[in-house]
Amino acid sequence: MTRAATLLLAAALITMAPAVGPAAAQQPAAAAAASSVEIVRGEWIDAGRGGRVVPYKAYVPKGAGPFPVVVHSHGLGGSREASTYILQAVAEAGFLVVCLQHAGSDTGLLMGGGRPADTASVVAAGRAGMNPAVAQARYGDLPFALDQIAKDPQLGPKADMAHVGMSGHSYGALSTLVAVGQRVLGAAPPTKFAEPRIKAAIAYSPNKPRGDDPATAFAAVKTPMLHFTGTADATPFDLEKSPFERTTPFQAIKGPDQFLIILTDADHGLFGGRRGAGGQLKPTDPPQMEIVKAETIRFWRAYLKDDKAAAAELCALPTRMAGAGDGYQKAVRCGPPTPIAPVDGVR
Repeated sequence: MTRAATLLLAAALITMAPAVGPAAAQQPAAAAAASSVEIVRGEWIDAGRGGRVVPYKAYVPKGAGPFPVVVHSHGLGGSREASTYILQAVAEAGFLVVCLQHAGSDTGLLMGGGRPADTASVVAAGRAGMNPAVAQARYGDLPFALDQIAKDPQLGPKADMAHVGMSGHSYGALSTLVAVGQRVLGAAPPTKFAEPRIKAAIAYSPNKPRGDDPATAFAAVKTPMLHFTGTADATPFDLEKSPFERTTPFQAIKGPDQFLIILTDADHGLFGGRRGAGGQLKPTDPPQMEIVKAETIRFWRAYLKDDKAAAAELCALPTRMAGAGDGYQKAVRCGPPTPIAPVDGVR
């Protein structure tokens, strides 16, 4: 197998090798920040869905709170340990973060922990986690989890349930879009998984809708969003002609504030926070990780903490991304939208 194919496989089904963070993560200041957050792991059991188990990892800021809540959804083959560098930073910024694990599309796809040997095996394993029954079970985890967070004796007292956001990577980005109103073909009604408690959302590596017209698929989305992708953001599961087509949700959603970041040379694994080759980062990863963290926190401050300065800074996103990639805004309060090359299916 070629090295390029190996990297695609690693990005598609996330291995359990720990991420290696930037050097700054080892510095005393970063260690002190980490000590301000308590990690809580557990699981909830949904009796209403046949005893479905939903494991979670919560990043709980120390202090009285309450704190705005961010729920995160991992990618295909991932787990509640996904995107650690992002979620830790968000919690350190004063948000209660809960990363869910979705049975049927999590690390159980890795066939006992081994890496599939070839692309065909990866695709076969992945498709098992993408069938409609598994997908709809995954989508149902979010409203159940929000109910549990509010009632949980450890999390509930620190959770500001009036200010809730959701983020997700890859399959988790789709789960996030579904939670804010993307329709699900085959569901009755198609927007049955829309969750009104979500006030803002971030999609890392989103996809265009499968088998659906983008304008119609996203017609019900009325939630402010930040979208992330990269010019090398590809997996064996993509139907997109190029990574640029991951901008489809940003382009198709009409009305609510939308922001988009395309990082030059960033690949799919960047946003999941793990890398298949022994956890090693690419040379471009550390500065890009800092951008992802900073812009993520800026967005959550603007839309979950009503931070006016952060909101104004988001309007300058196109200028701020110069040299690292491209930034786009579509928000009436920011003035004319940033021009972007149209993708198929978006009018």
